[in-house]
Amino acid sequence: MTVSFRTHASGLRASMLALASAAALVAGTSAVLAEDMAPIAGRPEPVANEAGTKAKIAIIGFANNPYWVAVQKGAETANEVLKSRGGEVKWIVGGANIDVPTVNQAINAAATQGYNGIGFFIAGEGNCALVKKLTDEKKISLGAYNTLFPCVEEAGGVIDYAQDQVAAGKNAAAELIKAVGDKEGKVGIIVSQFTAPGSEQRRKGFVEGLQGSKLTVIGEGVEAKDSAGATFAAAKDFLTSTPDLVAIYATAGGPFGAAQAVKAAGKQDSVKVIGYDFTKENIAAIRDGSMYGATGQDEFGQGYNVAIALFNNIVAQQKPAEILQPAVSLFMTKENVDKLDPEMQPLGAVPKL
Repeated sequence: MTVSFRTHASGLRASMLALASAAALVAGTSAVLAEDMAPIAGRPEPVANEAGTKAKIAIIGFANNPYWVAVQKGAETANEVLKSRGGEVKWIVGGANIDVPTVNQAINAAATQGYNGIGFFIAGEGNCALVKKLTDEKKISLGAYNTLFPCVEEAGGVIDYAQDQVAAGKNAAAELIKAVGDKEGKVGIIVSQFTAPGSEQRRKGFVEGLQGSKLTVIGEGVEAKDSAGATFAAAKDFLTSTPDLVAIYATAGGPFGAAQAVKAAGKQDSVKVIGYDFTKENIAAIRDGSMYGATGQDEFGQGYNVAIALFNNIVAQQKPAEILQPAVSLFMTKENVDKLDPEMQPLGAVPKL
């Protein structure tokens, strides 16, 4: 009896050890597979890193509105794709204010920390002088996103992946005219800051697009500095002061604040809110009818595509055929929201209709 029990116990222990070893092997295999994430289909392909060059890439952004969530996700996904190829991508928050000095400070800090690739939200032409300096003197690869600036290419930058803001503004005007029809009325404009290049291009494009229509812009617009709360307050002011208001156009972060103001006033049917970015908040507002539409700018791609382009330049001295690349910018409404909602598509899928 005793001998038989020991034999069975010994066999049981051996079986358990074998199972543990097998589990460890499977876990190890899974870990290896998890690290080797495939590149996103339809987006830039990372080149082979034959020399084993270490690519340490910083993507600099901010955190003052939901737009940044998707850009950060793009950068983090690029890290997953590149880490088995010798690449590392870090998301860095640059500060509270978005202006040329703040962005330059963040770029310089990343350069000092040893990053040999830096992608950044471009705040103006003043960032291009630093691109040239770091490219020439330190051989750092730099790329921009969010606004197209020819000086990025002239300064030796690798990529500028950004929405054509003027064209987006004109298209937003065309979509509003179609939505309103032959009705006369006023339109309130809410911008980030008049000194913000992208926001200003969207504003000017929109105003130009309304020419010849029966819609009139109220003044030059008001600043909300990407704040949903400030956008809500500005929209509320437009709603209470303008009886013939037919639309509110928000050029930057926090447009869902305007949608909330319109919803609170019960004017979803008479006042169209148009904004930017396929964020969860904007999409929810489009679905419930408080926002008429939003223009996307491939927010995910602004983080992902820039990181991949920088990697390719670092390890293979390769640049895209076009440095200035207009980002995919489609207009989302209730009719096509399911086709464009990032949450309903594969991770990082290129927006398309």
